[in-house]
Amino acid sequence: MKKTALYIAFGVLSLSALPSCNNFLDVQPKGTLLQDVQFSTLSGYYDAFYGVYATMSGSDLYGQRMTNGLVDELAQMFGSTSPTSASFKIRSYNYTDASVLSEIGTLWATQYKAISYVNNILANIESPRISSAHLPQLKGEALGLRAFLHFDLVRLFAEDYQRGKDTRGIPYSYEFNLKNRDVYTVAGVYANILKDLDEAERLLSSIDETVSLSITPATDFWSGRAVHFNKYAVYATKARVYQAMGQWAKAAEYAKKVTDHTADFHLAGRNSFEQVRRFPATGELIFGLYAPGFLDGVASRFLSKAAAGSDDAIEARRKNVLDQLYAITGDATGAVDNRQAAYYHTTSTQQQFVRFVSSSEEATAAGTSQRGLTLIRLPEMYYIQAEALYATDPAAALAALNKVRESRGLNPLTATELPSQDALKAELVKEYMREMPGEGQIFPALKHFNSSFLDLTGDNTIQPSSKIFVLPWPNDELTYGNK
Repeated sequence: MKKTALYIAFGVLSLSALPSCNNFLDVQPKGTLLQDVQFSTLSGYYDAFYGVYATMSGSDLYGQRMTNGLVDELAQMFGSTSPTSASFKIRSYNYTDASVLSEIGTLWATQYKAISYVNNILANIESPRISSAHLPQLKGEALGLRAFLHFDLVRLFAEDYQRGKDTRGIPYSYEFNLKNRDVYTVAGVYANILKDLDEAERLLSSIDETVSLSITPATDFWSGRAVHFNKYAVYATKARVYQAMGQWAKAAEYAKKVTDHTADFHLAGRNSFEQVRRFPATGELIFGLYAPGFLDGVASRFLSKAAAGSDDAIEARRKNVLDQLYAITGDATGAVDNRQAAYYHTTSTQQQFVRFVSSSEEATAAGTSQRGLTLIRLPEMYYIQAEALYATDPAAALAALNKVRESRGLNPLTATELPSQDALKAELVKEYMREMPGEGQIFPALKHFNSSFLDLTGDNTIQPSSKIFVLPWPNDELTYGNK
């Protein structure tokens, strides 16, 4: 990953010394000569993508805040129980506290920074200095990434599409310059996302993407496409977007495009869950990132020796809450859900999250092929199909859900156990919480289903509301940006 480090240090983008009126969305391009050099070769484009992915994998975004940090703390999956900690205030949804606003502002700023990097790549593809048959493929990858990054923002900073599509959305960034971006309604943002994804699908549809991760980061750009925004990541993101919009036929169609691609994707066997609980999750990973420091960061965050209840102790959900979540009832009684023991460990003082790494020593010893994080995985595509198909084909919906359950060691649910769409949705909420801690997908799922949920300790039930589910914009953006 040497290329990534060089790109971040010497690449074409800089966010320092920005004018305050555009604090969060602006980027400062360096000299034209450096741009000419950067994009004068195909390898320069590759380096630019490595810069995007390195930014995404850092702790300000998917290396922590967008996954096991801020977003999963909002879902009450992890956090400190000390009232003085920023983590406690995040879990209390204290969106006026300075420390919470700082966390949210950093996420917003860095996500738009990553988007600006993508826009710079796209601008240079539109006016290329080289000729290459790979440029359309690179454009497809960049457009898919831009859509993916905006979708994660709109899910956090705007109303749910089905409950507030005509309300204020977010800025959609198309350019690499200092201008304020146009702010769209939620529906407008989704339209822009789908436009980018449609074009990405067109450009990538004929590409023979190799999703296998049996490679190292040093191999060429067109190998190991699970760590790039490949065409199956495009399909999966479209499934997410259509699910959020309530366009069930489209959601099922695109989720099925992924699950039908059995040459690369298949759920682990019920006795093989250990092989997919973390990166590279071979057979289940649709899109992820190499992240050299991720395991060390997770070990430091979750395996700290700090006393339980202190500002520095990050605990997983209490065991009594997890026992309720993973409880096996009805016809499934007697089966074992492999996920609870694989994800959590109870010490004498606290509940630890061990899904990605169980000790500092393991983090240090992990090989290159284990140093990464998962962003889209196969089980979610079955959850989307289950929700999308229930109204028209309950048997197919149940079959999709049961494929994941059985791969995790559980017996299948029967139609009598899920007699209604509400019952299915309640089970899907649990499945997201059982399957996806540490990936940043649970809070958006709770928002999508408008579901109540227990807090970290199990002492309180949190009721769904926009006050919780819609994060505040950074103050500078409210003051100086387009409204």
